[in-house]
Amino acid sequence: MTIACLHTAASNITIFDQAAASLGIAPTTISHLVMPHLLAEAELSGGMTSQQQAQITALLHSLTPWFDAILITCSTLGPVADGFHNAANDCQVYRTDRMLADEVHRRGGKSLVLCAAESTLAATTALFCPSTLAGLPPEVRLIPDAWATFKAGDQQGYRRLIKDAVNQARQQGADHVALAQVSMAVAAQDFTEEQRPLTSPLLALQRFA
Repeated sequence: MTIACLHTAASNITIFDQAAASLGIAPTTISHLVMPHLLAEAELSGGMTSQQQAQITALLHSLTPWFDAILITCSTLGPVADGFHNAANDCQVYRTDRMLADEVHRRGGKSLVLCAAESTLAATTALFCPSTLAGLPPEVRLIPDAWATFKAGDQQGYRRLIKDAVNQARQQGADHVALAQVSMAVAAQDFTEEQRPLTSPLLALQRFA
C-alpha cells in the first residue's frame, strides 16, 4: 500500500515517520508532500475560502493515480476531505483529525480538544462537536500564543505551552485531552502513558497498519 501525507509543516514528517515505525509500517509505504503555502493562504483569509478549497481538491485529484490513500494532516485544510469524491480510481482521501474525533467520541466523558492555530478553530469545532452528537460534546480550546511560538521556531516553548494546557485541563477535570493538530503531537512524549493526550498521527495510521 502507498500512502501520501499532505503536510503544511515540514516538522510533521518526523512525527508521522515515528508513528509509522511504532506500528511496523515500512518507511517506503509513506510519501510526504509539504506545502506550507496552503496553510499560509488560509490563515490570511481567516480560514479556507471556497476558491482555496477548489484548488486543493484539484491538487488531490492530480495525486490520486499515484497512491492508495491520501492523508490531509493539516486540520485547517481537513474539511476538503469531507467533500472529496473520486470516481477515477480506488484512492481514498482522509482527514487525519477525523480518526482523532472518532476516538474522542467513542470514549465519551468530559473531553477537551486543544488547538494551537486559530485558523483551525472553526473546522475543529465542526468536526468534534457536530449537532448530531449524542451525549456531552467536547470543549474546543485555543492555547494562547502557541502558534506564534511554533512559527517562531521555538519548539521547546511550543511543547511547554501545550504541556501546561494539558495539565490545566486535567486539573479542571477533563477525562480525556486531545491535541487537534499534528504538530502538537511532539508534546505527548512529555507525559506518562496513563496521562498522555490523544494525538492524530498514530490513530490515523492505525487504519492502514
